[in-house]
Amino acid sequence: MMDMPTAVGARRRALLVLTVMALSVATAAQAAPRGDGRDWNRGGDTLTGALGLHYGAIGGTGLSFRMPLQWYLYAQAAGGIWHSGDDKRHNLGLQLQYLLRQDSHLRLFTAVGAGFYYHRQRVGAPALDTFEAKTDWNYGAGVGVEVLQGPRWAWLAEFDFVHQERTGNTTVAPQLGVHYYW
Repeated sequence: MMDMPTAVGARRRALLVLTVMALSVATAAQAAPRGDGRDWNRGGDTLTGALGLHYGAIGGTGLSFRMPLQWYLYAQAAGGIWHSGDDKRHNLGLQLQYLLRQDSHLRLFTAVGAGFYYHRQRVGAPALDTFEAKTDWNYGAGVGVEVLQGPRWAWLAEFDFVHQERTGNTTVAPQLGVHYYW
């Protein structure tokens, strides 16, 4: 069972993701003038691979790379390494995204993924060289929306059910990202 501060934080994150998704749908619903260069479906320039930043419990946190496996199926890998003195953190997330709907500015997708998180830090006096390491496997699935903001820039927001192996909890967590397509 989650304690009160964790539950309040999870509700706030969920509310933030819902707000971002609602705003993105409302923004995409407003018709953009033709010829502004924003179109997922344009011929000759399919906007296939992407490089960007991603934050999430199953999709990884850090540098992100996306590539299409089929026109309707994308694979994403994201991760990062943060070292500061006695604190070392690593993570890697892999995700598959299946397009449910795509128009010129908006993609609606469902996603499934898994992420590995590693945290090692010094405990006790520095002279003792005592370290504590924690690992966590997260996996889950959810839905998301990706909005094409410019000719090549897009941002995404996801709302996922995430199971954390270390704690045994299943919670709803947001994932956010921004990508540049080539």
